[in-house]
Amino acid sequence: MIPSSLHFFKPLTDIPSLSIEKAHGIYLYTKEGKKIIDAASGAVVVNIGQGREELAEIALEQIRNLNYIFPLWTSKPLEDLVKRLSSWFSQTYRFYFTTGGAESVESALRFTFLYQAMENKPWKNKILSRYTSYHGTTLGALSASGNFLRRKNLEHCLFDWPKIPPPYCYRCPWSKTYPSCGIACAEVLEELLNEETAKSIAGFIAEPIIGASGGAIVPVDEYWPKVAEICKKHELLLIIDEVMTGFGRTGKRFAFEHWKLEPDIIVCAKGLSSGYSPMGMIAVKEELVQKCEQKAKSFMFYTYTSNPLGCTVANKVLEIIESERLIEHSNRIGAFLGESLKKALSDHPLVGDIRGKGLFWGVEIVRNKQTKEPFDPKEGCLGKIITSALELGVFFYPCQGMVDGVSGEALLVCPPFTVTEAEIINIVDVLKESLDRLKQALAMT
Repeated sequence: MIPSSLHFFKPLTDIPSLSIEKAHGIYLYTKEGKKIIDAASGAVVVNIGQGREELAEIALEQIRNLNYIFPLWTSKPLEDLVKRLSSWFSQTYRFYFTTGGAESVESALRFTFLYQAMENKPWKNKILSRYTSYHGTTLGALSASGNFLRRKNLEHCLFDWPKIPPPYCYRCPWSKTYPSCGIACAEVLEELLNEETAKSIAGFIAEPIIGASGGAIVPVDEYWPKVAEICKKHELLLIIDEVMTGFGRTGKRFAFEHWKLEPDIIVCAKGLSSGYSPMGMIAVKEELVQKCEQKAKSFMFYTYTSNPLGCTVANKVLEIIESERLIEHSNRIGAFLGESLKKALSDHPLVGDIRGKGLFWGVEIVRNKQTKEPFDPKEGCLGKIITSALELGVFFYPCQGMVDGVSGEALLVCPPFTVTEAEIINIVDVLKESLDRLKQALAMT
């Protein structure tokens, strides 16, 4: 244990404790000098890589000039960011800035309830979401989350909001097969909304591709268009959680663009500032905001809403993504990553499924490839793979609970957009070696 860890909250985890002293590009360097490829971009955050001098310079300049203002005022960094963001969306959205994903989800939920109240529907006071989902650690965001492990010991103080099964073809909740399934994962939404009790639902929140709780679960093509149609029919606001997938992670500006959706609210964080500053946001359709403004006085701010430093950093990050064509690179190099993972691991006895888009890939591990039997979490197999990979110089992001809320394990492979083909080959080789080590260890027991 790192001695200083006695003085701060540290999650109980199988992942080894490391003291990271510096980082550059896709590499982390420990206090002891070990070099590690960050194949998870931290927590799927550092899209443009670490240690960029231009961001250090612009952050220093901003701190010297203006580091904080009262959130009801405006500033050039805020105006510049809004102008740039507007060009990232094909529709007109109003932007509201926060310091992270959970805060942004809370803001999206708050706006949803405010909007329904201004529409004279105060009984619409629940948020519909999915099992196998995670939207943040605050109590509202956690209430909308279907991650049993992260809700554990807090269920008694969370809202009892309804949830539907996820679009998880590898383990279809209805034991059906695509395409003869009738897209049951979307139809279940219609069925629920036809119930009398569903009249209290104000909005539906979901990740376009399920991240931390599912390991990059990608729905079939028909899923999202059908869900969007159902939400519109039943007057639910459609909230798309792009905290992990936004700003180029899946090979498009936003993952919802793969299905040509027009969300009512888009939640973003992580890649907005690429980890250079705590930053999050929501984008809300302009017409919805105008309806609220006709009746509501204001939408309350957070202390660090529209913080000048965060806005400056985010604007520069987006400029870098644009000028270096990193979304196009994410799409191209991401296809190479997916092909490499499938080529190396599809036949591996411990690999059940490989899925993803762009630079957002998941590898689900299983005890039995034929039956899809997951490992018992108590065996710590996921932690053993990550530990082996760290020893070999690569870090992967762990995912757990996609089978029944507790069992089911996967790794996210999500390196920064600046990753090269040679580095991807290294990443995939290390993952295969780590899986082989576990296979050998299991054979010996």
